[in-house]
Amino acid sequence: MDPLIRAEVVIGENTKQLLIERNVTLSLRAIKVRNINAEIRELTADVIADKVVIQGVLHKQIFFVGEDNIVHHQAEDVSFSTFVDVPGAEPGMNVQLHPIIETVIYNLLTPTLLHQKVVIEFFVKITETRQLNILTGTGPLVRVDQVVGENTKQELFENFVTLANPAIKIDDITVKIQDIETHVIEDKVIIQGVIHKQIFYVGTNNVEYHQGEDIEFSTFVDVPGALPGMDVEVVPVVEFVHFDLRDATTLLQKVVVEFFAKVTESVQINVALGPGALLKLETVVGENTNQILVENLFTLPVPAIKIREIVARIEDISTEVIEDKVIIQGVLHKQIFFIGTDNLEHHQAEDIPFSTFVDIIGATPGTNVRVDSRIETILFELEDSTTLRQKVVIEFFVKVTQTQQLLVQIVSPYYL
Repeated sequence: MDPLIRAEVVIGENTKQLLIERNVTLSLRAIKVRNINAEIRELTADVIADKVVIQGVLHKQIFFVGEDNIVHHQAEDVSFSTFVDVPGAEPGMNVQLHPIIETVIYNLLTPTLLHQKVVIEFFVKITETRQLNILTGTGPLVRVDQVVGENTKQELFENFVTLANPAIKIDDITVKIQDIETHVIEDKVIIQGVIHKQIFYVGTNNVEYHQGEDIEFSTFVDVPGALPGMDVEVVPVVEFVHFDLRDATTLLQKVVVEFFAKVTESVQINVALGPGALLKLETVVGENTNQILVENLFTLPVPAIKIREIVARIEDISTEVIEDKVIIQGVLHKQIFFIGTDNLEHHQAEDIPFSTFVDIIGATPGTNVRVDSRIETILFELEDSTTLRQKVVIEFFVKVTQTQQLLVQIVSPYYL
């Protein structure tokens, strides 16, 4: 069966150059300009019909030699806006934007007046996330998100709230879902979050008041085939808000939220190239596995008679790709539970920084990397009442990919 995948279809791309020309008055009289460093900050991109609107700030650092023969520094921020034509672009599509400062030209017109020209090139790519049945074949090996399943569920949340001031009417209640956390278990997606409400009401003194309310919630969506470790996307939509002022300070609220959950699994397939859809895909450069042993001695804060348990997890993982290698750094976070000589259970946390590398032939700086880590073994031994020896074995699975555009044969596209 041809796999159903979730991929980014390339709608179009384009390049545009922007010239920013400006005179700036220096704070001191200058005899020459040593250098101007420029960078792009606060860059935003909005997709409209057939265009991408770009806004940002050109930040410049001007170094000049004053009449005192000392190098001085002056900063300047210039706001800019432009647009790039991309036929087929529509609001809601994905945008990839890469700015490059191509040229910085400057000329000291007078001892205090500096003329500057900066040329910026913007590369814009527009994609749209779709679900497609693609044909497998003998083409490149790519990493894709295969759709396991998706489902929708509506949930009614009802509660009473006591207003801070007596009210004669409710003007409005705005609701949004925030702080969403998800957990995939077998055939289900567990969803937790907060319903954030802003209540606007008119008091008995004819003054409008505002009162905020946060309601924690948890629910689940059935997705047959889902398993722990798979990826999930959840989209909540507030469908209905109803309120009823029961008395001057008691407000009944009902909120209906629809949860859409999609579960995907990262797989590798060889695609069939040919007429079909131009997709932005991750071609597999290589993958490898490595294990490390993190061993250390730890001094307990109080004497112990036994170690009950050590719970560990990997945090703050960062990677750097160099030639044929991926360097991995992170923190091994441990929680140590032990019984003291007072026969009470104590807890002590410990963080151990670590670094290692994994050989992957073909890896180069700029390629993409994905790291999956798991703790295989935790061994511990109480050498004396306060000295604890620990050994933790961590396994890293590393996959390196390169983003490419491929024309792939498809069976039938399905828009998200």
